[in-house]
Amino acid sequence: MKKIKLGIIGLGNMGSAHCKNIEGGHCPDVELVAVADVKPERLEWAKNELAESVLRFDSAEALIESGA
Repeated sequence: MKKIKLGIIGLGNMGSAHCKNIEGGHCPDVELVAVADVKPERLEWAKNELAESVLRFDSAEALIESGA
C-alpha cells in the first residue's frame, strides 16, 4: 500500500504535535514530506527534530508551489 504524502503548514503546537506523531510511527500510512512556517525558529526546530528528508519552506505558498 502506498503511503499518503503530507505537508504541514504551521509548526506551532498543533503542527509540531502532528509532526511528532507521524515521525513517531503513530500514523503508519502517512509520510511527512514537507513543512512550512514563517518563523525561523520553528524551521530550526524542524531541522533539528524531523528527518533530514523532510523539506522545509518559509511560506505556505513555497511549499505548495514545490509540488512536494
